[in-house]
Amino acid sequence: MKKVLLKGMNFIGSEEFETGNGMDISIDDDGLINKIAFNLSEEGYENVLDLSGFFLSPGWIDMHTHIYHGVSNLGVDPEKIGPKTGVTILVDAGSAGDANFQGFREHIIAGRDYPIFSFINIGSTGLIFANQISEFDSLEKINLDGLYECIDRNREYIKGIKVRASGVIMRGWGIEAVKLAKKAAREAGLPLMVHIGEPLPLLEDILPLLDNGDIVTHCFHGKRWGILDNKGAVLPEAVEAAGRGVRFDTGHGCASFSFKVAERAISSGFKPFSISTDLHSANVDGPVFNLALTMSKLLSLGLSLSEVIQCVTFNPAGILGVESYENGIVGKSTRFTVFSVENQPFEAMDSNGNTRIIEKVIKPRYVILGNRIIDVLI
Repeated sequence: MKKVLLKGMNFIGSEEFETGNGMDISIDDDGLINKIAFNLSEEGYENVLDLSGFFLSPGWIDMHTHIYHGVSNLGVDPEKIGPKTGVTILVDAGSAGDANFQGFREHIIAGRDYPIFSFINIGSTGLIFANQISEFDSLEKINLDGLYECIDRNREYIKGIKVRASGVIMRGWGIEAVKLAKKAAREAGLPLMVHIGEPLPLLEDILPLLDNGDIVTHCFHGKRWGILDNKGAVLPEAVEAAGRGVRFDTGHGCASFSFKVAERAISSGFKPFSISTDLHSANVDGPVFNLALTMSKLLSLGLSLSEVIQCVTFNPAGILGVESYENGIVGKSTRFTVFSVENQPFEAMDSNGNTRIIEKVIKPRYVILGNRIIDVLI
């Protein structure tokens, strides 16, 4: 292993993390941060990286992806959207259920040198043939005993339960299915991630069921009866839910992000807890592409750079129980993303085909895992 010295970067992500702006970071042979100071000597380091002019944040986390590659029809190769795009942790949102989670663990999680977690699907088969075969349109599609056993065997990887509360998935079952999923999550001691989309059920009926720590994904979709009422105001049920600790996640996807809805909500003070992509095989080549572009879109819609970074670092880290460096960095394993913000006008598209010119683009440059430096390829 090689000692690494990171020179002169600007920290970003939280007030405490940013107190060391312009300082150097020393990483030892074991990939642990052993010193942070100004103007450290380069002597004795096998790898010295000058990061002057760049930002350094805790490693980016994408809270909503589909990476059961080769099994789910939505699955994208995690190598395509992981560290080579600036992302240090991937979370799969429901591609695997209890009937096939072992394969997800053996073929997707195992052997990676970066963390992968899962929100396991309430439906036993997960998203084998998503949107063509429903995983949760009847009680026959779930096995609660199998679900709990799978969770107990894999708690280091399974961080919650996922349910797609959309009319095209539940096919008439509706709010009772969400109640069942919530009860299952509560019994398992895990948060529930709820995909919202086409009614039924109605969002106003879903939100009162959710507790502190539960997650609503696709919060800025542009479909009928979403987070905004017919006057363009954020639903009072959504405001109340956020106030009691329900987390609202972007989950861009190819059908779940509207510039207009996001801008209206953010301008009224309703901001996402986390920024994620919902990357899968149908959108990785557009309109989503990668997490950095989704972050750039939210930056253009009214979030500050610090808020954007918190939405892909500290906030999701708390959900997953991973290190966020909120209490210092010395002695801890290295997991950083290095990036720049470029004045580079770019035409971006939302999920409804609407385009906007984004003036500032967030561009990841390196991922640093332990004492390994990975060049970003986007």
